[in-house]
Amino acid sequence: MANYSTINAIPLTTSANSNIIASGSNTTYPIYGAYDRNLNTGWTSNTAQKGWLGYNFQRDIIIYKYSIAVVGVQYAATPKSWTFEGSNDGSNWTVLDSRSNIINWSAGVLRQEYTITNPQKFKLYRINVTDIGNAGAYVLIGELEMFEMILESRVLVMHNQSFKKYHSGSWIEVSSSPTESDYLNGSTLSELSLIPETAWSQLKGEVELCYYTDDPAKTEVSFNIETEPFTLAQEWEDKEIKIIEYTDDPNQTESTITIETEPFTIYDELGDSVDVLYYTDDPSKTSAELNITANYSPLDELEGDFDVVTWSDNNNPKTVTSSSIPSPQSIIQTDDYYMFGDLLSIVDKLNSTNGTLRFAVSFNEGDTWEVCKFGKWKTIDISSLFTFKQSGMSHYDLSLIGSKSLKDKGNKIRFAYYIEDNIHNSDAGIQIDNMKLNINSATETIKMDNVAFYVLNTNATIQLSLTGGKLTGVLDDSDKGRVQYRILLNDKPYYPSDGSFTRLAPSPQDIDINISDRDIIFNQPNKLKVEFQDYWGETDYWETTFIGSYSGLMFMDESGEYLSDTFGGILKQLDFGVIIAGQTTLTQKVRIKNQLGYAIDNVYLEMDKKYERDGVVVELSRQANPFLPIDYLTYGLTQPDETIDFYVRIATDMRAQPNPNGLFELVVNADRV
Repeated sequence: MANYSTINAIPLTTSANSNIIASGSNTTYPIYGAYDRNLNTGWTSNTAQKGWLGYNFQRDIIIYKYSIAVVGVQYAATPKSWTFEGSNDGSNWTVLDSRSNIINWSAGVLRQEYTITNPQKFKLYRINVTDIGNAGAYVLIGELEMFEMILESRVLVMHNQSFKKYHSGSWIEVSSSPTESDYLNGSTLSELSLIPETAWSQLKGEVELCYYTDDPAKTEVSFNIETEPFTLAQEWEDKEIKIIEYTDDPNQTESTITIETEPFTIYDELGDSVDVLYYTDDPSKTSAELNITANYSPLDELEGDFDVVTWSDNNNPKTVTSSSIPSPQSIIQTDDYYMFGDLLSIVDKLNSTNGTLRFAVSFNEGDTWEVCKFGKWKTIDISSLFTFKQSGMSHYDLSLIGSKSLKDKGNKIRFAYYIEDNIHNSDAGIQIDNMKLNINSATETIKMDNVAFYVLNTNATIQLSLTGGKLTGVLDDSDKGRVQYRILLNDKPYYPSDGSFTRLAPSPQDIDINISDRDIIFNQPNKLKVEFQDYWGETDYWETTFIGSYSGLMFMDESGEYLSDTFGGILKQLDFGVIIAGQTTLTQKVRIKNQLGYAIDNVYLEMDKKYERDGVVVELSRQANPFLPIDYLTYGLTQPDETIDFYVRIATDMRAQPNPNGLFELVVNADRV
């Protein structure tokens, strides 16, 4: 049975990518806000009361359930009526689930799940909102989750009328008539692919792969099976072959099947003896004659060696002439051809092909002999003429060997030949004119005279940048030699602190140094100089000037003035004036600027908890109008020198106690990318 996953099929997403899709969004509530596992963020449409949000899984997947969550307590902008749809092309959408007049969000329900009655396979899914509970507002979804229905597929192996599975190094008999439960405990496709060749070789005879799936859309299955190279001739040798044709054509009375084989003669098929049956319905025919023309000699009946003895009463010398065809034989080359380069191909030139010719090659001085068929090499025993004839390479097989198959086969080669002439005609037998090796090698000898060597040194090079108090870059040398450097700040040693160069190290060498705010002069020009040299002492330098400023995640007010320094010291306070209990202050805009010198992610902003007071709440919002109050804010990827704007206000109730010098602090944390 299918597996109903309870894990969200949409991965955690904290930045924009091509898989998250929507009809539109705004910068405050981007698309990825609905997939970041944070109910204080979310996605907002860019059109009132409607819009759609979805995900592209890039593969066929069955979603059987989805859920919707609200942002904080903002129930009014949550979907009221919608359809849940699937698509394979992003243009044509199929409605899988439809909901209308869902108005129970205000009852304190933060998340609701909906099950699809008839789930189907699609690559893309979306929720298409057509109405929300608040006229004129934008659609706002805190989190959209989708849950996958995983279909089962298993395989059992049937052998000798028994169903088996491979487990812990051996075949286990499951049943002779397996149930659905037996199939579900069978092998997965990945487990099937890991069964070793030695295990398959234990199954003699016919083997069937029985595939089970609960996918109603799957109508067929295919397996790729890798075997040792073979031909149909080898598999069907000495077996009777029947070809059965089916047709529903009532007018067809006969069939013609054309089979292409290697050349053969009728003598090869008939063997040593044959019976000829003659049938006729001619009543006048009383006898039959069969005339056979054959290349035959009575000497063919004599096996082994024999002597020919002649007698004559005539003293004149007599001459006996006999011609014969050599017996099948193998010819083995005793010396190697040495190859000075890469062997690309082997070419044989034949003057006659009247007979059977087979090849084998050795790359280890004749210790083993190999043949290549279908791009794969295997070892054969050429001492057996029968094996050599059956498994050796033909002229056609030899022509198919490419450079890829000959790669890494060594620098020497020798050949062995099986030759069997045709006994059924008087034409010339097998004749090999030559064997040619195509080798990619140099054809000319390189000569050098009056050689002199010079050491050519190129200066090291450096690429540096200073951003947010961080010096980063690479010191390189095109000679790939060793390099070293030192850093001076305002003409004083900074790194190493004693003014020496760093140790010589292989190039390229990364540089990643923080320039401490304690060593720079604020609001004045500072000079940073990097001197570098290679192994040979060739020295160069890189220099820049910069105005001293703070580094880190810096708080600034709306006018751009810093509120705090690098070390946490307060430079300026946000002044909300006198606050009357039960009132809410005006909103003030605050800015965070990334002056760390590198990109950051997962920015988390909240009020320091130690400043909490009963009846007084510091509220944060991404936007001023409407002000959407929450306890903390999160942001995604932020580049160097990029700013984040947010808004702060203080809300009080009648329980608030007087505090003439009330303070609060904001704390921000982030992860380096």
